[in-house]
Amino acid sequence: MSLDQSVAEKVSTDSVKRSLTGSKLEQQSQEISYASRSSSVPVSLREQQSGEGIDEDAPEEPLLSYIQMLDAPRELGEPIDITIDYLKQISDELGLIKLCWPDLSNVTFEDRSNFPESYLKNSNKEKLLLLYAENFRRQFCYKYPDRKPLFLACDNECGMQKMVCTTIRPTTLSYSEICTWEKSARFVADHLKYEPLEEPVLIPRHLYSPHTTFLRQSGHSFEIATALCSILIGIGYDAYVVSGYAIKDVTLRIMSRVACPIEPTKEEEVKKEVEEISPKYKITPPTDMKSKFLHMMKQRELDKIEEEKEKEAMTERQRIMEEEKRPFDELEGQRVHAWIFLAAGSKNVTENMFIESSTGMPHPLDTDLYSGIESVWNSENYWVNLQDCSHGLAALSYDLKDIEKWEHLLVGEPLKWRVHKVAEIGDEEEPEEFWDEKHLDMPYPWSMKISIPHDVLKKRFPDGSKVTQFKRTIVEEYAPFVCMDGLVQKITRYTDFACTVLETIEEKFENRHDKLIRSTLDAKTNLESEYFANGREDSVIKHIYYKHLDNVDAERTIFFNSKARFDGLAKIEILGEIRTEHYIDRDDKLYYRQVVYDKQKRGQDDEQKSRRPISKIIQKFLRNEDKSPFQDISIREFNIKAREIHLKYHYGKDNVTASTRIFIKPPISEMGPDMVFRPELTYGYQAEIGAKPPRQLQLFLLLEQQLKDEKVVLDSIRDFENQMSEFLLLRAHEMAFSNLEVSVYNREQNQENRLGMLEQEEKQRMYKEKEVEEGIDYLAPYLARLGNPNSLTFEEALIVKYACMDEFKELLLNRANDVQHQFQRMSSRIEMMQTWYTQNHETLSPEEEANYFQEVNELLFYLRTLEMRLSRHKDLSVSKYQAMVQYLEKHPMLMDPLESGMS
Repeated sequence: MSLDQSVAEKVSTDSVKRSLTGSKLEQQSQEISYASRSSSVPVSLREQQSGEGIDEDAPEEPLLSYIQMLDAPRELGEPIDITIDYLKQISDELGLIKLCWPDLSNVTFEDRSNFPESYLKNSNKEKLLLLYAENFRRQFCYKYPDRKPLFLACDNECGMQKMVCTTIRPTTLSYSEICTWEKSARFVADHLKYEPLEEPVLIPRHLYSPHTTFLRQSGHSFEIATALCSILIGIGYDAYVVSGYAIKDVTLRIMSRVACPIEPTKEEEVKKEVEEISPKYKITPPTDMKSKFLHMMKQRELDKIEEEKEKEAMTERQRIMEEEKRPFDELEGQRVHAWIFLAAGSKNVTENMFIESSTGMPHPLDTDLYSGIESVWNSENYWVNLQDCSHGLAALSYDLKDIEKWEHLLVGEPLKWRVHKVAEIGDEEEPEEFWDEKHLDMPYPWSMKISIPHDVLKKRFPDGSKVTQFKRTIVEEYAPFVCMDGLVQKITRYTDFACTVLETIEEKFENRHDKLIRSTLDAKTNLESEYFANGREDSVIKHIYYKHLDNVDAERTIFFNSKARFDGLAKIEILGEIRTEHYIDRDDKLYYRQVVYDKQKRGQDDEQKSRRPISKIIQKFLRNEDKSPFQDISIREFNIKAREIHLKYHYGKDNVTASTRIFIKPPISEMGPDMVFRPELTYGYQAEIGAKPPRQLQLFLLLEQQLKDEKVVLDSIRDFENQMSEFLLLRAHEMAFSNLEVSVYNREQNQENRLGMLEQEEKQRMYKEKEVEEGIDYLAPYLARLGNPNSLTFEEALIVKYACMDEFKELLLNRANDVQHQFQRMSSRIEMMQTWYTQNHETLSPEEEANYFQEVNELLFYLRTLEMRLSRHKDLSVSKYQAMVQYLEKHPMLMDPLESGMS
């Protein structure tokens, strides 16, 4: 029987049913929902039995018999031409399995023709499985006539029908990027482009192998789910492909109503713990003399305002919910889709879950994205769902061992489900045939092993980029080195559902020369934050500033890696005319410095054009335990404008006040090395009880030291201003002309290094080929002694020949003598150890005796090795010497002179 005849016989009944397009029987069958199909009871009949949905006042319709319904007048459609293509289409829609398998050859699929034999033919076991599956399908259709066709087998890329279970090819990939189910699902969703089914309510007409799916980098839901299931099973997960029904957004991969899985980055606020000190004496608060009536009226007004705000917020929330609500779908519950079911119990998976293979996102069992399950399968068996899905998928039992709820195709259960009971005393042991299959099991997968090259893995996306529109968020993802500025991810968040009002922009970078890894922009305040990795020359790790203000005086905050800077700088805050610096772990105990600039205009001289006049400098120091607290400065203020220096010292152990000292600087004309100290220009307070007032010399030296420190501080501030200007100029250049760093080990991107390595490999290959071609010339040293002549005389040829043979003979004898000497030395050492053991074996401890036997065994093994080497050397010496003689006789430099001399 030919393929066309077999298909025609199978679908003759179905084609007749499809031709009756105007009959009431078909209209009634279309009104049956998916939830009622599993119970095979029409909805109208259920409503009559329950008493619901019946209008008592409506007139009773006459009951029609099937004969009257068939005899009723109806309009028949135009006749349909029964062609091979039409029959094949019906066969695919009904899920029929072919019972004849033609031999395919010279198959071309998308510029591919070199397919393995398993793609073009079915083995005997696969044919038996397909016969078994067709018998199973017929029984299932007979028992559940209202259920949709099962997806048991489908054509592969070569047109050969294959069982869906054998299409799964468990594969383990040696990449750390694909080692967990989260990473695997995300990679498959990024790497494969999703293609919706041609007919949303029908099972697919083809199912390509996972290997071909990864080569094409695209596929429909069943192909992507099969590819992901192959990887998950390969790395040790209990995964299954699910065939069922999903909503329109899932089947078309519409993500605009799905919340973005990437949460906004939040800054970690360091909260300082404030110690609550309960005072010994509490002040009694004064009596509240306010009117309670006025307070009540004011509170009533505030409550009314709050209620209005709550109503407005509720109205806004309802508006947003209505705006984000899914539109009506006339095919709700009928759209065919495939996804992954990940069972609990394998590799730290604590609970059952679904994985949407097109997005890589996990979903709980009670999700509303899926409306029904027809069947599940893996590489070992096929299970059909016998449960009612009208109450949600969470109400289903996912125990595939329960045959009342899941009908399995093959009789045997997977090996991992079999429990081997340990035989107790008196029990009969299980026979060895317990683990042998006595029935039909699943054949070996016909698909080739999934292969993902390293460069394809790094590219990740089919076109190197991917754009996904989530709810109020647009996510742009790029592979490394695709964007010239190193951008790998850009997340644009909006405040409205139509994505018109911008809220924030988050960008992530890789491989940048300036170490920039992340930046965020707040569209409301125009505040931008830049984050850097360690390794910058200026040690900057974070930069916060307003994007519309790019001058030096603009408000900004810069964080540094204090451990990488010699001055211990950790943070700079610039706010208007105030610049605050924070330090960590400095030798001089400085941890805070604030510079206050004068608000007047900058100087007009050439030297003062870029200098802002400084009004005040405030420094704070930590406690130095090497000094007395009354001499250890805590706060120092240089009031440049008022020409004063304020000092405040640390508190003593039992003091409630701190010592202070104020200096008024002398006029500029008196400043210098001949400065005269005036006692009336300084005053202070001593907190130390009983301490003598400082002498004038001490105060003069202290003033002189503070003036020197003031000059050093001013120089450092001016130098730091230059560094800030250079930093801003450098950042502008880095953003305009961004450079990327490529590792020397990255052969895909580092072209210069790659070309160098290929050139080195080519040189090594040519050198090895040259060695093989030229060979080793044993006469080279002897010819070099004669000056490497072009030809030899008879006497010179004899000298070279016998010299080479004598030295080779001497070399063989020396090797034999060396091995013989080692053998004799080891033998004498073993004899000495045996003699020592005979004399002292009674006094040896168990550990010493064990060490002795271990050492003797090692020496005996080495002695046996030397004996074998010596024996082999003696056997091969004669053949080696003869080979050398033949080599010399055939050497072109010796053969001609020796033959002419002998003649």
